[in-house]
Amino acid sequence: MENFYRSIGGLGSTALTLDRPGIEVENVRLLERFYHWQNKNLTESSLPPAGTLYLTPTHLIFVNPAEKRETWVLLSHIGTVERSSILPAGCPLVIRCKTFLSLVFIISKDRDCHEVYSALLRIAQPSTFEELYCFSYNPGEGNFERSAGWNTFDIQFEYQRIGVPNRHWTLTKMNQNYDICDSYPQYLYVPTCASQKVLLGSAGFRSRGRLPVLSYLHPSTNAAICRCSQPLSGFSARCEEDEQMLACILRATPSSRTVWIIDTRPRLNAMANRATGKGYETEQNYVGMKVQFFSIENIHVMRSALNKLVEVSDLKAGSDDLNVPSHSIFLDGLQATGWLKHIRAILDASVFVAEKIVEGDSVVVHCSDGWDRTSQTCALACLLLDPYYRTIHGFMALIEKDWLSFGHKFSERAGHLRPFYTGGGNSPAVTPSSAVSMVMDTTREQSPVFTQFLDCVWQLLVQKPYAFQFNERFLLVLHDHLYSCQFGTLIGNNEKERKELRLEERTYSLWGFMKRHLTEYINPLYDAERCRNMDILVPDIAPQQLRLWVMMYNRFEEGIHPREPLLSALTILKDHSSSLEDHLQLLEKIGGADVFPMGFHEEAFDRVYQPAVRCGTVSEYGYFGARYCSAAVEIMGDDVQSL
Repeated sequence: MENFYRSIGGLGSTALTLDRPGIEVENVRLLERFYHWQNKNLTESSLPPAGTLYLTPTHLIFVNPAEKRETWVLLSHIGTVERSSILPAGCPLVIRCKTFLSLVFIISKDRDCHEVYSALLRIAQPSTFEELYCFSYNPGEGNFERSAGWNTFDIQFEYQRIGVPNRHWTLTKMNQNYDICDSYPQYLYVPTCASQKVLLGSAGFRSRGRLPVLSYLHPSTNAAICRCSQPLSGFSARCEEDEQMLACILRATPSSRTVWIIDTRPRLNAMANRATGKGYETEQNYVGMKVQFFSIENIHVMRSALNKLVEVSDLKAGSDDLNVPSHSIFLDGLQATGWLKHIRAILDASVFVAEKIVEGDSVVVHCSDGWDRTSQTCALACLLLDPYYRTIHGFMALIEKDWLSFGHKFSERAGHLRPFYTGGGNSPAVTPSSAVSMVMDTTREQSPVFTQFLDCVWQLLVQKPYAFQFNERFLLVLHDHLYSCQFGTLIGNNEKERKELRLEERTYSLWGFMKRHLTEYINPLYDAERCRNMDILVPDIAPQQLRLWVMMYNRFEEGIHPREPLLSALTILKDHSSSLEDHLQLLEKIGGADVFPMGFHEEAFDRVYQPAVRCGTVSEYGYFGARYCSAAVEIMGDDVQSL
């Protein structure tokens, strides 16, 4: 787990040379479990060996020479820092990361603890985009070019893949300068029969100008998934153009008599919004439409649920045992978070949308502003309907289409620029005697929207492993780089903002990085042929079928994970088998008629295989397996040649 965390940090073992330590503190101890620090009886003799804590411009690094361990934390991953009351053993510094890593350092001197604490408050999260890690990140020579990955996806090509434009759907350039909606992409697909007056009128009647536009078109039923924001209907307002816009969507689906309006919010929430001049559609005003509500809560409820989940993950045990959390307390706490209930609600809405599309009915999905719950629902429905989106390349395209292009506010939801709480002004007001957790200033816009989406995908992956080309590690890397700010791909809140920041010119692409590690993300159980014969992937969303994603929320908790996950073991075995087959072909080529030539010694073998290992063509496992095979051939000698 620790090596994995270091690998996503970005600089690896070169960080101490690339980033000269700004602060170096000796006699620091890292507690093994998060809640150990709450034990007031901790003494120096009961603590682990001391090490050195380094704070660089990009990383917090703890080096423990006695245990020969290094712990690296990317500063942009840090969520909160807490400096608690002094204990007999020293001053606790509690760090919680957005990747669900919790660390407690016991620093012997209060002055040193205060220095590290104050520095983290200053530099862990910048106040401007230009200060983010991605604008200074340099992978070094020989890694990959800055342009790699930026041109991988063309949204227009993705729409061509699903069959548009066609006689029912057309491309409009009305938003080319982001005049209609600055959180939508430049180019939108709308019903051919919708006039410019209808489009403009509908945009004016929708929150943030987010009018209904095409997200996905099913190749067989020609039913469409459209997305938008809530109407500005208030208690009684109507808009003829908006009603005509939805009628155009109905006409663009000749086989359908109904368009389903999927309001992902709880009905009570939607009704409450009417008091602010917003609201929802009524079936009396929208002829041929059916309105269906789902109980996906807002970003504030989801943020609270995640905070509770983090607390449950760090639960203290009873007074009799400070090492193992109480089983019953953990289960009760997990239920109280409501986290799995929220995951189920998102899956429920997505399955409903996918089933209606297969039946031939088009759907229009929205929440409040159409960039959070709408992105979750539309993307998951596409994932259930289209096996392409369940491949590595396709999943990246799905994120580009339904998340990046349609304006999910990645930077606001992930808190990329959230300053820590201060007493006023630009610099933290830190009181040395304070035991209050210094949390981020305005967290109202932060929410685990994308984390929930990945959790839903993981639930599908666990239930239907044959349907996904990618594995769990792929999802974890995506999640961690949402917060790492190491690459420019997931920076910014909409397409317009990303263009203004010139991210393609100034930063590296996450897709370029991940494509260099594709072999790490391959699911050995993937069955592409079986997927092609499926109309829809239907998960079981019964409560007993949904699980807590332990490798996400308890990833860094030692002792609760298997030594080697099953899929990882299968991947290794598959790689080993493939390498042995390659080795057999190599021996046949070298040996000619004798197949297994004698005298194929270790030195010759290494000359053939080690360059392949260095280039990544053959894995380390395959290298040792093939070498073992070669050694066995030499030992058995004539017996093998006679086979």
